[in-house]
Amino acid sequence: MKRILLVVGAGALVLIAILVVRTGQIGVAPPASTQKPPLISVNAQQTAAHLAQAVQFRTISTQDPADFDPAPFIAFHHWLGETYPNFYARVQTEMVDSYSQMSVWPGSDASLAPIVFLAHQDVVPASEAADSGWQKPPFDGVIDNGFIWGRGTLDDKGSLIAIMEAADRLAASGFVPKRTLIFAFGHNEEVLGSGAKTIAQLLKKRGIKPYAVIDEGGAITTNMPDAAGPVARIGVAEKGYVTLKLTARADGGHSSTPPTRTAIGALSRAIVAIEAAPFAQKIDPVIAKMLHATAPEQSFFGRLAIANLWLFEPMVSGKMKNSKTGRAMLGTTIAPTIVHAGFKENALPREASVYVNFRLHARDTIEDVIAHVRGAVNDPDIEISFDEGQGTEPSPVSQIGTGPYAWLAGVVGDVFPGTIIAPNVVLGGTDSRYFSIVTDDIYRFAPFTFDAADFGRLHGLNERIAVDDFARGVQAYYLMLERAGKML
Repeated sequence: MKRILLVVGAGALVLIAILVVRTGQIGVAPPASTQKPPLISVNAQQTAAHLAQAVQFRTISTQDPADFDPAPFIAFHHWLGETYPNFYARVQTEMVDSYSQMSVWPGSDASLAPIVFLAHQDVVPASEAADSGWQKPPFDGVIDNGFIWGRGTLDDKGSLIAIMEAADRLAASGFVPKRTLIFAFGHNEEVLGSGAKTIAQLLKKRGIKPYAVIDEGGAITTNMPDAAGPVARIGVAEKGYVTLKLTARADGGHSSTPPTRTAIGALSRAIVAIEAAPFAQKIDPVIAKMLHATAPEQSFFGRLAIANLWLFEPMVSGKMKNSKTGRAMLGTTIAPTIVHAGFKENALPREASVYVNFRLHARDTIEDVIAHVRGAVNDPDIEISFDEGQGTEPSPVSQIGTGPYAWLAGVVGDVFPGTIIAPNVVLGGTDSRYFSIVTDDIYRFAPFTFDAADFGRLHGLNERIAVDDFARGVQAYYLMLERAGKML
């Protein structure tokens, strides 16, 4: 027995040693560069004024294409041409899908694959009523108290205008890129994304295979649950998207003599069954790398768990499940969003339907989701359908640590010294999802700083960006474009 205890004790010591050594390997943040990067000087007030002017164009997406108003988009295009003449003098611009814009800055070496920079012109609606809750009118483009206020400052005119500010400066300098740079500005990302989709299809038709595609989706975050300090979260993957429609039918009639099965009752049971059958939630390789990158922000025991996920994965994933964002990262999500049923309180509807939105983890496909829902509902009288044209599979995972990722990380490290750089999975949808037909290397990152409190402003009230943060973003895009054009 004594020998057994000695063996067990020795094994425990070895295990502890392994755990501690592995913890030490990820417990220290990489040293910040001591060299100051050659950043351009930016007139923060002037660039802020340009973004404020862009906000004033009501380029609003509409769910019903019949409600679409092209006039603000046309006016916005004219304004871009007048505001950034150096850029448009150097590029070849064409309109795609009527109101999306693709501009090509030819490189001197045609053998080098181009880099595509995406941003979208459209914004979601915003109430302009006096009691709407907006501190500044959403389309006035007010600059006040160090912030540019208005719809689109974060999503996504901020990126579009910062790219244009940087590209116009670069063009004015006489810069000639070796690698072709392509700028694709979709006009309906918030609803259909047909503009970006058409551009991607056009690139494929022309045999263009980009070295990388850069879009929104990630940013530099502060005061997040997993890391208080600044973390540049580079989106290397994007969840898929599908909305299923469930329809239940039953006899109608007067509510005083209901049947044993009603349409609303059957539909309600189906919704409950779906929510009671969640998809698998566990840490995947991308999330593991993100956790490793942010580990220096954790306590010793937090680092120990992250460094040894082979042992502590259930504990770490369990902690992540405590937040909505954490749960969404771990698996496919289920969200009933729209219900239709009935027209009068004393009349039984013959039909009831619900739309359930799913954001697909890389482990799942649209076919998997449909099969999962059928199995959970287990009612042959519930019809399950979806619009095949609106669903998208999860994206491929881009390179991490090498290739275009290293180029982006280098820019972030030079413009935002001391910032942790981590791969990330984008939970929402971006225009970049359509470009997987031409490249696997898609990176979703805009060089702006988002505090945890700012995320509620996206598609919400009081959207804004700090004047200084926007100017720093222009500096980052300039360095990004300059290095992209020189990169072999």
